[in-house]
Amino acid sequence: MDVRSKQPIKEHLQKEDVQERILQNIQKGRDEATVTISRAADLFGITENKLRDWEEYGFLSPLRPGGPKGRRLYTPSELDKLAIIRELINAGYSPSDIPADIDKIWNTTRLPRDLPHQSDRQDPLFAQHDMPINLRITQAHAELFWRTFVAQTLRLALLLICEDHPNTTAGLVLPLESTITGSELSHAPTLSIDDLPTLGESLVGWMNQNRSTHTLLTPRPSFQYSSDYRIEPLRSMKAGILQSDVSSEDKTLIVLPREARPLTLSPLLTETLHRLLKPLYTDLYLTRACFGVGMRDQMNGAIDLSSNNNYEDIVLTGLTEMIVRLGGTDEAGIPRWRFSCIFLPNYPASILSQQQRSLIVRAQSQHAPYTTGITTQTPQEPFISSSIKALQSGQIIYQPIIQRKEQSLEQGVLSSVAVPVEGHDGTAIAVIYVASEKAEIFSETDFCVLRILGKMVRELIESYQARIQSSQQLRSMISHPKIVDTQFQEFLTEDELIMQIESLLKQVQTLEGPPTTEALSFIAIDIDNQSNIANKYGDGMARDLSRAVGMRIHSQLRAFKDASEYKLYHICADRFYILLKNMTLEQARSKAELLKQKLEGAYAIDPHRAPIGQLTLTEHLVTIPNITVRLGISSYPYQKLTEILLRYPASSAITEVRQQITGFLEEELALGKQKGGSVVLSWDPTIPGFIQLPL
Repeated sequence: MDVRSKQPIKEHLQKEDVQERILQNIQKGRDEATVTISRAADLFGITENKLRDWEEYGFLSPLRPGGPKGRRLYTPSELDKLAIIRELINAGYSPSDIPADIDKIWNTTRLPRDLPHQSDRQDPLFAQHDMPINLRITQAHAELFWRTFVAQTLRLALLLICEDHPNTTAGLVLPLESTITGSELSHAPTLSIDDLPTLGESLVGWMNQNRSTHTLLTPRPSFQYSSDYRIEPLRSMKAGILQSDVSSEDKTLIVLPREARPLTLSPLLTETLHRLLKPLYTDLYLTRACFGVGMRDQMNGAIDLSSNNNYEDIVLTGLTEMIVRLGGTDEAGIPRWRFSCIFLPNYPASILSQQQRSLIVRAQSQHAPYTTGITTQTPQEPFISSSIKALQSGQIIYQPIIQRKEQSLEQGVLSSVAVPVEGHDGTAIAVIYVASEKAEIFSETDFCVLRILGKMVRELIESYQARIQSSQQLRSMISHPKIVDTQFQEFLTEDELIMQIESLLKQVQTLEGPPTTEALSFIAIDIDNQSNIANKYGDGMARDLSRAVGMRIHSQLRAFKDASEYKLYHICADRFYILLKNMTLEQARSKAELLKQKLEGAYAIDPHRAPIGQLTLTEHLVTIPNITVRLGISSYPYQKLTEILLRYPASSAITEVRQQITGFLEEELALGKQKGGSVVLSWDPTIPGFIQLPL
């Protein structure tokens, strides 16, 4: 039968009332039917002879345990097919019109609905909604690791497969209950994307062009436009051609855009991926609970792994158990690996260097001899553990044979491996330690698997750190919403400068009586070559230098013993403004010259920014020499401000004059930069014009 002759059948089966009748008959068959031919005939109102005829047509395949002459026994799947055939016969289709794979056509066309009259409370997934709160929380904890592990494994597998295919969409399909074997996939000459729905329930990992990923469980994987994609087995291949040694029982399929370049996957890479994906084909109950129909409680872990509290993290502990599981078993079914641990440094890099830090066990598998949060390995000589060596060197430390005198707590351990987990700057932030009671047991593939799991550990640690940091000082954010960078919280902001200037201009605008002798002066300060400093020392050091300059300005202003009122504003990365009330232009120039002398020179900066309250040792500071600044000065007697305000309409005068004041300060600093920096320029509105003060 060709494709066009199947189309009317598909259209009929897609009708809602037809699907309702078929589902009712399927439910009736499941609830009431026995498996004898007479009972099947009674259930669907069909003669036994007709059932025998349909068997000859190839529609039905009943079991005959007693041999060819034995009685026919109908399985539930045969009864489902019988309900479909009956509907088509009643609709006027002849037996010759019905294809032998009618059940597959039904599975690809039926609407996603439950069987009729099915009670939600009979479904264990729906029953979860009736759980007490504490039990739901307990279950969410139990599922947290599996949800995280499955999603992360699929994500990393897709990234590995598509590493040399940037901006490519890709997917992995894991048939969980398909009868197709890995060998059939390996030797199939072509695989059609249209065959995906026949695989049945599948776990799917999908990666978009921006490298964001999605994990889902579907009863039948399919695409709206299947012609856009192609599928390939997860096997070693070169330029899309399967290699000769591709025999594997792994059923995973790769989905790629049809126009994507052919893949090249090495045998080592595919073997590593097969081992990583193998656990995803088991534990179907957990997979369905986490990704199937029903409750979707989401947990966001935020354990402070750097604290002294002995918290046990569910996901990290689950990873240690999974590591042992991924090690596999020997011929006797005994795990190849005895236990695994995840070590984290006891202090961050801001407190101790990599060579000074110890390692604390933060997670461990069942048979590990240590105590989580307590057991510590130190870098003290003469004996330095392999985990400490891995942390400091950034290299895998493999001990193929361990002498018994070196075993200490690890009785019976004959080989081990310590795998560093690299951070964003390339230095190790954790160590995965795995021990075995067998000598020379670890292979190159084992190292690959552990390195990939290290990526999971890194992302987990960094996500915890990000969540903890983003949740700090929440109340101060509410009480001081405009202060974002707390490094500069001692300084007023540019918004406050604008408000202050406009407030003073309003006062000037409303002045009456004889002219006043009061004046409003400004000093603008900018650090020279701040961009070069940032390029040399990093943005963090440049930011700390700006703060140090600001604090030195603060201390110098407090030393001014006169009647003037001042306020200090941090405008941007390397720029500060000082507002001076009741100070003449000559006084402001004198203060600016003194400020320049005090601000220029060397600054000692802590490159690690030690936590508040912790003393920074002098030998830990980095000295940045030859810092210079340029300054701009302007002064406005109130009488002159009144004249300037009268040049503009009353409705916009204040805004116009305020922009003119700040604009002249910006011009002075820009002109000082053109002159090479380390200068003091002054704007005199009575002339008007810029002048450079002699130094």
